[in-house]
Amino acid sequence: MKKLKKLILAGIMMCALCGCSPKAEDGQNPVMNFVGNYASGRASMLVEATDMNHGTKISVTWGSSAAEHSEWTMSGEFDEESLTVTYSDCTRKDVVFNEDGSIKSETVGYENGKGKIIFSEDGGLSLTWQDDTEHAADDMVFEYVSQPVE
Repeated sequence: MKKLKKLILAGIMMCALCGCSPKAEDGQNPVMNFVGNYASGRASMLVEATDMNHGTKISVTWGSSAAEHSEWTMSGEFDEESLTVTYSDCTRKDVVFNEDGSIKSETVGYENGKGKIIFSEDGGLSLTWQDDTEHAADDMVFEYVSQPVE
């Protein structure tokens, strides 16, 4: 499975570099054209397909320091026409770590948050995140990265 995902990501990256536009094959979730890791500053985002239709899962990790970060998880349906995933089930958790890396505390900041992720193929793969609950990432562009951000 890891090898398949790497091959898919490599194909997406090659298309982004050469300027061609990958298209989902029949029976494939069209968000597969955009799955992978994206980053902007201290924030990283993972986009995943959840089924063979339009199901999409998105996870965001945003570090506030070496010992703390926030995590958002959300899911929705990918709209091929607008290249958008709209969600209404976002949960934000704030995580604090001990010096040894174990979790010291985990607090739910909110649940049922709303917003959308908007993908772009102009000049390479990127996305913007419109968080209607806290406006956490207004005007931020997340760029596709070929390797997971740690």
